[in-house]
Amino acid sequence: MVKPIFIGLVALVSVACVSNGTAEPDVLAELGNKKLLVEDIADHLPKAGQMDAADSISLVHRLVRQWAENELLVEAAEFNLQTELADFNELVKQYRNDLLKHAYIDGYVRQHLDTTITPEQIQAYYDQNLSNFELKESIVQAFYAAAPLKAQKTQEAKRWFLSDRYQDKYLDWAEVFVTKQSNYGDSAWVPMMDFLDEIPLESTNPYNYLNRRKRFTCEDTALVYFVQVNALRIKDSYSPLPYVEERIKKVLLNKRRLTLIEQIEENIIEHAIEEGTLIIH
Repeated sequence: MVKPIFIGLVALVSVACVSNGTAEPDVLAELGNKKLLVEDIADHLPKAGQMDAADSISLVHRLVRQWAENELLVEAAEFNLQTELADFNELVKQYRNDLLKHAYIDGYVRQHLDTTITPEQIQAYYDQNLSNFELKESIVQAFYAAAPLKAQKTQEAKRWFLSDRYQDKYLDWAEVFVTKQSNYGDSAWVPMMDFLDEIPLESTNPYNYLNRRKRFTCEDTALVYFVQVNALRIKDSYSPLPYVEERIKKVLLNKRRLTLIEQIEENIIEHAIEEGTLIIH
């Protein structure tokens, strides 16, 4: 049977006093032997002068009803679900235990995990697991810079860019007129399609185009793009090491983490046996 609940709204003076810490907590509502005090909802109440009297009283009323609704629903659930209550209690206990174990293990790992991964360790893992690094998409190591089509000497800049002999002239020109460029360096590997999305290249076979032309220009209605292709890897070939380096670091760190967890579990059992608190028959 649902117990009666008695709700009383505090006056604004009481709210203001409690907010200033000058009055004893007032009882807002009672449900059986449970009480809701002003201090229980103080964090949700406005400071004096921030809300008019009617709105303040309405806010307090909503908070009280929310508290009452929550308490009554829990009581109703406990009364009507007595058969399932033991299962719920076991789940709560298991959840608490899992949280405790996770917090302890996580703290231990943070304190003891060696996070230093050397280039030699990365290279060794890459060489030993090369078959795991087959590319699922073509990737490119490239860079582009773009300048307005109407910039001075744009046609000359195209010729300078395509010629090894006049690269210095192109670079001097680009320093003045380039307004857009890649967000990554020319040594970074990126998915080929991501790179192509950034430049207005029109080609039915972009892989062959990039593979044949290591330096080219293309343009849209506003900009001319100067594209430098340094390397290209096709889908189903193997990823270059720099492309998977961060992935390998995460794998190696996770392996160390799992090893630490195994050590914790083994050491805690051995310690309990040595102390005599654990006896295995």
